[in-house]
Amino acid sequence: MSLNMSYVWELIKAGLISFRDTNFDLVRFNSLGLAFGAGLFIALILVYKLLWGRIKFSQLMSGHRIDKKDHQKKIVKLVLAIPKMFLGGAVFFLLVSLANPYLPKATIEKKVESRERVDLIDVSTSKGWEFEHTGKSAGQLGREAFLKFLEMRRGQNDRVSLWLFATEPRIRQDFIIDDDVYMMEAEDAPYVITDSKNLGLVENDPDNLFLDVVAPRDKIQLVPGEGGTNLNPTLDAIIKYFEREGNKKIKHKALLIETDAAVKEDAEKQLKELQKRNIKVYLLHVKPNEVGESQYGNIHAIEYAKLLQKRVQEFGGKVFDIQDKKSIERAYREIDRLEKAPMSLVRHLFKIFIYQRPLMVAIVLMFLAIGLGSLMDRYGENP
Repeated sequence: MSLNMSYVWELIKAGLISFRDTNFDLVRFNSLGLAFGAGLFIALILVYKLLWGRIKFSQLMSGHRIDKKDHQKKIVKLVLAIPKMFLGGAVFFLLVSLANPYLPKATIEKKVESRERVDLIDVSTSKGWEFEHTGKSAGQLGREAFLKFLEMRRGQNDRVSLWLFATEPRIRQDFIIDDDVYMMEAEDAPYVITDSKNLGLVENDPDNLFLDVVAPRDKIQLVPGEGGTNLNPTLDAIIKYFEREGNKKIKHKALLIETDAAVKEDAEKQLKELQKRNIKVYLLHVKPNEVGESQYGNIHAIEYAKLLQKRVQEFGGKVFDIQDKKSIERAYREIDRLEKAPMSLVRHLFKIFIYQRPLMVAIVLMFLAIGLGSLMDRYGENP
């Protein structure tokens, strides 16, 4: 029993504190008409009681005359009126509760328009060769810059998918908006996918006749028949992927391609299809290692790269010529600037109803009125 009383007291105390801390300048009412009608009804009953509410068969001045010295003092009358005051206060706060008071509240939400992008990374054997005497492979240099780009894009609400390609395309991550998951997939992805018999691997070239793959061993994935730069089938697969998995509600779409462009086919058809679908193409052309390309008989690598750059620009894309570490970082910063998602502020208005606060005060006053009234009826004098 004592536990229940303690709980009730804590509840009453919390309600009174909430009422005390209410900013009454902000309070608005949702049902003023209802409260006004109830108040008018109570006022009419009170008037009726005062004017016509005498006890039947009683008559004014019908009793014995009471001596003036025996009349109740004003201070006594005031004390005896306290229960009625509490009762009047209780009725007032009940009417306030009936008016359904509330505090207006506004929240401002930042809405970032989502953009959809496929990131296509070249992981052919040539991306494992050293890039411009840096001691790092082109794949590693590109990946480090790409991860910085993903940090730039945090919070941009991008819907992105990660693809790798060499001889065959591979989906590393389906469309996702989670920045952290996408970053982990990009960090774990290999720099190079090649055949275990490729002559660029140190163990297959004991006489050191070919340019070696310098990518870290844990970043090289060995797959039979892999190692080429087969871009066109990959673009065909990505076009179908956009059609199948793309969000039709997202209007702005982009394809980011990082490659040394050692391709052997004209991508005119694929780039035209991408333009028809309003998919903006960003080509980061990483400068190829000419020594390695000539050793592997790809003597037309430069011509193929120039043709790809021309086609990308012809069909509305943007080309970035990557000559060193700084140029690839500048390219990603520029893409981040071009892909800035529009942001809008949405204001939400809602009501916090607080009828419980005046109701708690009314209940407390009602109990006080009943308690004091009972005591005075028992020990006090009749008026």
